[in-house]
Amino acid sequence: MNPSIRLARGSLLALLVAVLAAVPAHAQLGITAGLNFDSVDDIQTSTDNLSGNFDNSTGFHIGAVYNIGAGPVDIRPGIIFRRVGEYDFEGTDLQDPESFDVSVIEVPLDLKLQVLPTPIVKPYVLGGPMLSFPSSEDEFDDATESTAFSFNVGAGLGISVPGFGFTLEPELRYEFGATTFLKDDFEIAGQTFEPEDEPKFSAFSVRLHLLF
Repeated sequence: MNPSIRLARGSLLALLVAVLAAVPAHAQLGITAGLNFDSVDDIQTSTDNLSGNFDNSTGFHIGAVYNIGAGPVDIRPGIIFRRVGEYDFEGTDLQDPESFDVSVIEVPLDLKLQVLPTPIVKPYVLGGPMLSFPSSEDEFDDATESTAFSFNVGAGLGISVPGFGFTLEPELRYEFGATTFLKDDFEIAGQTFEPEDEPKFSAFSVRLHLLF
């Protein structure tokens, strides 16, 4: 593994532990859910005319977040399950096409910066790293790396609901992958796939946080 990637992953985990262990001035626990529109690279291999085509379909995600901060800058770690999409594998040596769902457990660490806030509505921009744990089903699960590293950018609105004590945060986000989520070679139905490129996660998503 690239030493810089190993250092980045270690730094993210260390920072997440430090944030959760801190005693914040103001913190809100919340739930989150939304839709993701993934655009993951197809798998092309130079051997045996084999390929894996990604179905660019709408997925979903759901999880929990912990928003920390009481000023213009907040830190928001979370843990989220995301259904990414489906790979269809085919080639001259495969008798039948093979299809496998891909999902991921995400651990984002968002840094939120408020922009021209009002007492009720607080627009913000965000950015931050994300550690992902990809998985699939059957033999394709052996093809995925144990972890992948990405970055997120986005924008949203913090909307305080008077009289109810909770905050809504609708958000638009974009994830771009920094590392591949597949191994250099793997087998499907006895056939060896060696991707020429390095498929990475890439997705737009719309998300709604409910903070208590």
